[in-house]
Amino acid sequence: MGVNIVGIMCPFREAAKYNSDYFDLKEVAKNFGKDVYYFKKIHDEAEHLKVNKPDIIFVLGLSQVIPVHILGIPTIGCIGSHPALLPRNRGRHPIIWAIANGLRKSGITLFWMDEGVDSGDIWGQKEFDIDVSDDALTVYEKVKRLTMEILKENIPDLERGIIKRTEQDHSKANYWRKRTHRDGEIDWRMSSKRIYDLVRALTKPYVGAHTLYKGKEVKIWKVEMPDGTGGYENLEPGKIISVEGLCVKVKTGDGVIKIVEHGFNPLPIEGDYL
Repeated sequence: MGVNIVGIMCPFREAAKYNSDYFDLKEVAKNFGKDVYYFKKIHDEAEHLKVNKPDIIFVLGLSQVIPVHILGIPTIGCIGSHPALLPRNRGRHPIIWAIANGLRKSGITLFWMDEGVDSGDIWGQKEFDIDVSDDALTVYEKVKRLTMEILKENIPDLERGIIKRTEQDHSKANYWRKRTHRDGEIDWRMSSKRIYDLVRALTKPYVGAHTLYKGKEVKIWKVEMPDGTGGYENLEPGKIISVEGLCVKVKTGDGVIKIVEHGFNPLPIEGDYL
């Protein structure tokens, strides 16, 4: 796009140890003949940013909060990204929450950062559908593609001095909380659809949903909801109905689900409980 990139910054891997989707920007930077400046805390990098004298700072995928003293460094402002349709669904883990909650639509918003959390004026926004076959990876790819579309469509305006800003309707805002390890544990008393949504929300590049079998935590990466699941009404949720090849069929709160990608080693035994 011909943009004058004055710096590319990326947190050290150890500074982002809780981000399962961490990506080192070194190889990307090479494509532009640039080096990457690594940091631990963006809070401490004001002097480095001032030396580069940026007009715009794009904050894409960074989980650290940008402090006020850095927001004021660029001559125009800081543009952040949030994979949701702001003002709705601000806060933590928006891709995971959207899929786990069974939402059929979401989006990506690029916005002018302020002192709040995901509360600044909108610069660009695009919506996408979440199909029942989508999972964390396919939604992630939609977010990446639409983010690039927004950048390509809006950066030329910035170069012409056109600053687009649409104030958010804060009365429509809600905040998603930080997810915990416990949120990823499958409760087999839930409906099959709820379990299906949880597993596809947490699959790669994220940490995976999990269940307990004989006291051991086991990752569940993919499940299916088979047709014709009647006849198991008298079984308790969590009971292993059958083990066929690598597939494990389990009773849920309202039916049956088939685990097709998992970390069982060895395979569980038919008749046992999860």
